[in-house]
Amino acid sequence: MQLEITSLKSGYGKVQILHGVDLIVPAGEITTVLGANGAGKSTLINTIAGHLPVMSGGIHHNGQEMNMLSPLQTCKAGVGIVPQEANVFAELSVKDNLRVSSFAFEGADERVKEVLKRFPILGERADQLASTLSGGERQTLAIATALVAGPDILILDEPTAGLAPIFVDRIVSWVCELVQEGMGVAWVVEQNPEKILKVSQKAYVMDAGKNSATIDSKTLLQPGRLEEILLQVHT
Repeated sequence: MQLEITSLKSGYGKVQILHGVDLIVPAGEITTVLGANGAGKSTLINTIAGHLPVMSGGIHHNGQEMNMLSPLQTCKAGVGIVPQEANVFAELSVKDNLRVSSFAFEGADERVKEVLKRFPILGERADQLASTLSGGERQTLAIATALVAGPDILILDEPTAGLAPIFVDRIVSWVCELVQEGMGVAWVVEQNPEKILKVSQKAYVMDAGKNSATIDSKTLLQPGRLEEILLQVHT
């Protein structure tokens, strides 16, 4: 099981943002996607999710072409997306957020129960409005709403940005548990990627809508190596 993106071109209307991006997200691994603001990371996520059309190139998941799938079809195909922002319904309870995300799938109630069991902190706050949660709790709920669909590939857009260190550690730990169970994860990160690189196998560096480097994650943890790669991107 893996997600494979080849020579992907996409954008908004006639404005092309991605210029031939390649990315492989294998099962049972964390793949890091790095890049400064404006590198095309959000466009890549929105194209995978089915919010933007594929101009050319391909998105394949377990051998199935996903170029023409809607967001719901993408989700049903086994690819879960966790956006950085606007990723929960603030005026719904924790449990109702999960119910809304699972309504299109068989065994919805059981799916909700399983996710609440995986994330006890959400179980404790099941009847609270999402708007009353802390930033870390809200991001945990956002991940949980993707998991109720039972994906085997998870795309995370900066899930730990701005969170307290305790929640950064929790989310990293939870994601590592999912990976140990066989899930493939693409973790998109811009700031302070070191903690993610430590648990990642491969890193893709994006710049101006293209791949600028593909490198073993541990290599980027060598002193000065990450700064060197990022400096090369901007020169």
